[in-house]
Amino acid sequence: MKKEQFDFLLKSQPESPAQHYKLGVWYRSRGLAQEALHCFEKALSTEKNLSDFGKQAFDRYECLLEYGRLLRQLGRMELAITAFRECLARKRYATEALIEIGTMLHQSGTSDSEIRRQLTAIASELMEDDIFPIAETLWHLGAYSSALELYESHSLHADLNDIKQYRYILCLIYINRFKKALSLLLRKAMHPNDVLLVTAQHTVRAAEAINVCKWCLHGMNGGIGLSNLSRYEALETAKTAIALGKINEAWEMLPSPTAHEYNELIYTLYKQGYRELAASLIAQMEQLPLCDRSQISLDICFIAAEIEYDTGNYEKAAAIFEAIYGTDPNHSTARFGAASCYLQQTRKSLMARLESTIVGSEMFIKIERYLDNISRALQIMNITNWHTKWTPAQKRNHAANPGVLLH
Repeated sequence: MKKEQFDFLLKSQPESPAQHYKLGVWYRSRGLAQEALHCFEKALSTEKNLSDFGKQAFDRYECLLEYGRLLRQLGRMELAITAFRECLARKRYATEALIEIGTMLHQSGTSDSEIRRQLTAIASELMEDDIFPIAETLWHLGAYSSALELYESHSLHADLNDIKQYRYILCLIYINRFKKALSLLLRKAMHPNDVLLVTAQHTVRAAEAINVCKWCLHGMNGGIGLSNLSRYEALETAKTAIALGKINEAWEMLPSPTAHEYNELIYTLYKQGYRELAASLIAQMEQLPLCDRSQISLDICFIAAEIEYDTGNYEKAAAIFEAIYGTDPNHSTARFGAASCYLQQTRKSLMARLESTIVGSEMFIKIERYLDNISRALQIMNITNWHTKWTPAQKRNHAANPGVLLH
């Protein structure tokens, strides 16, 4: 919806919290944080004056959640926590609110055990059943050991629904308790194709999780049938090993990967948050497969371009993005990536020029206006989600040491 349409609706419905909230979302998506904040606050204040019937079209707690997220983005942590606490008190978007609070704590350097303690204190004050929401929150944050302690300390894992049971088992694998995880996987008599987790476009199935446990327990002699895996099954098991944090084991499963398999493993590493590892392996390639139209080759080239973009090598990144959509004209995300590179290059040039311009001069004001427009344009580019986004758990893998790989 265009800004003019919002203005028209608000003229006819000036006290509509739903319209103020939608306009706030529109502003935020375009990088206009202060304008978005004002709209969210207006929506929350006008909602209090409505009748119960008038409130039906507006979700106060969805607005509070987004308001809190924006406050966190702006560094106003105490107000953000107040918004999240109101969601928790009403049991609306409770897990999302806990994840936001947990993310703030993690980013401030708080240990996982302390995050668990603080979340428990907040949840026990505001919620009746606080154990599993906290366990789920710790899972999403990648604090697997702390999440597992909650599952086990209450001895409730036998009564968990499938999703919680799967996460309990996966926590065991993440923290290297393979024997217990394997016992639970086999005891449940799961179908090999039962899906335990979908993460970054990779599906973790029971069969591959069992194979990972056997391999980690016994290596190449990991039990009946493991040595008889087809090449495809070995690749899927290796990708599952990466998704579950077992990087060296993944490479042991495919000691002499083909070019296609090698690219699949790099792709999985990157999507699971192992940026430095993926970048190290791409740097070792003789050349990028820029002229190969296969999807995995295009994906590897795109990752290489993202890595260059994130390190500020915009010219090199743009060249790779251009080569991608030259090979595949329908690759829209490569076009958005290239456009972002051009904007970043222009901003870099203008910033350098601004440093040598007299503060307050006409040229200085003009350059600042251009820079503001570029920032907004980049924010609009971000709306397209052209760049890879990682979960809080995956972000923990960003700094993994490239030297961890054996091969």
